[in-house]
Amino acid sequence: MVVLAAIFGLAGALGSGGGGGGGDKQPPSLWEPIPFVYNSLQFLLDNEGFMKRAQAALKKTTVARFRQGGHLVYLVSGPKNVQAVFGRSHNNNIHNDDLMVRSTLPLWYRLSADDLRRFATDKTGRGRNPLPGTEDTPPENRLFLGYEHVHNEFLARAQHLAPMVEQYQRQLTQTLDGLCPSPSDATGTGKKGRNDDGVVLGVVDFCKGRVARCALHALLGPGAFEISPDLVERMWEFDDAVFPLVMGLRLGVPEWLNRRAHAAHRRYLNAVRRYLDAAWADFDWADPASADARWEPRFGAQVTREVAKWFRDHGFTGPDTGPGAVGILAWAQNSNVIPTTTWLVMEVARDPELLRALREEVETAFATDGATGRRRTLDPQKVAALPLLASAYTETLRLRMNFNVVRNVRQSFTMAGYTIRGGSLLQVPTLVAHYDEDVWGAESHPASEFWAGRHIKYTDEPDAEGRVTRKRVFAMASRTGSYFPYGGGNLICPGRHFAKQEIMLTIALLISRFDIEFLGWTKLDGSPSDRPPRNDPRFSGGGAAPPDRDMKIRIRPIAS
Repeated sequence: MVVLAAIFGLAGALGSGGGGGGGDKQPPSLWEPIPFVYNSLQFLLDNEGFMKRAQAALKKTTVARFRQGGHLVYLVSGPKNVQAVFGRSHNNNIHNDDLMVRSTLPLWYRLSADDLRRFATDKTGRGRNPLPGTEDTPPENRLFLGYEHVHNEFLARAQHLAPMVEQYQRQLTQTLDGLCPSPSDATGTGKKGRNDDGVVLGVVDFCKGRVARCALHALLGPGAFEISPDLVERMWEFDDAVFPLVMGLRLGVPEWLNRRAHAAHRRYLNAVRRYLDAAWADFDWADPASADARWEPRFGAQVTREVAKWFRDHGFTGPDTGPGAVGILAWAQNSNVIPTTTWLVMEVARDPELLRALREEVETAFATDGATGRRRTLDPQKVAALPLLASAYTETLRLRMNFNVVRNVRQSFTMAGYTIRGGSLLQVPTLVAHYDEDVWGAESHPASEFWAGRHIKYTDEPDAEGRVTRKRVFAMASRTGSYFPYGGGNLICPGRHFAKQEIMLTIALLISRFDIEFLGWTKLDGSPSDRPPRNDPRFSGGGAAPPDRDMKIRIRPIAS
């Protein structure tokens, strides 16, 4: 399909509207050289090529359509249309329940056919009140609502988020302190010394290894590594298998033809299962101090414990269901955060001026000792509010998130003058919205390039003596329809709060402890590269695209 994409390119991106059926006005079709086949296969096998064609098509219309297998799919762009998809008025009509039953639950949660039927029969929606006609459904049978609630409650609320952030900060601090001795203890003996050579790191390996391990420790607790020391490796092996697994499901490829991907998935599930079995065996549910703990060493964060418990309490006791639920939680936390962190470290490391400005900003986020006046630790809340760091974080997500928000449509409705048919799928591409020059372009800073200051405004503030200080302010107002790295609406990713703090804390801790020297680019196998990285096309459509090259840096401790 890559060859076909090269042959046909972007020519004839849109075909005629045709085939409206029933008198409804349909948007133009995404052109395909082989009708009913090409678009569907290219979407799966050459997603980058497909999205480039879609991007070109959506410059001429804000709604286009194509066939993906047996499904009619509408591609949606434009701030007003995107806001309509995510808006409250469509909460009951635009959903992802069918997608969950058809792909997510059987593939990642490994639910049996009987368990899937239980989810499939839940037509109550996810609102507090059941949808009309389903009011008599017992609360325990409102599975989609319960599933969503347990994630939103324990991932998004501040009281549950704070212990995870605290654990992550503690683990990453210890990890960074162990990378190389500080100038006051370069010999590792407690005696003064120098460490002029520093330590050379590959940014990709650093983030996928050390940073991911700290994140998993915060989510799953230390027991995960005591029981499954290879958990990080198994997770990234699974990450490489995700696309073949999804493609195999959609194309009906039998497992024996997709052995490598399924084997990677099984190894990951087994690693998570060993950890979960040990946590269940050691945990005392009768002890309120444990049962109500927001973080404890066996399960780690409360969200992990509650997700595993919810599936068990609701009778989903298949051998892979618990490991599948917790495994997908852990993978989802890292699959987008780690590539985003990697890109942001690279952007900071290759720009000395940005590094200097961010370091000055981060200095203001340290808590100080009231008695001595000396700085102690970074305050995560202050870090999350740093304007330039927030802008750099936002810019990285804008450029590196590449996926289509996918929703089911229950009943037909009108958008941009076209009928969106009930039973169809909506896809809202981040690639189109996030790279829109009319929204994001600025003089000397096109939307396709990273610019850390893109989301900064400046205000003049007088001090007590009347002197005016120019102050940075993070500004992202009125762009909700053009920026949605975590999805949107009532189905927005509940893990976004921890993701933001994890990414920003990583940068803040790294640059506050080390001088960073950019050494050069390498290919992922370590050999020299003659160019900087691009978004890895293998991950197009899957979320945060990792870089297809690595960066070598040298870090040296900053004297405190």
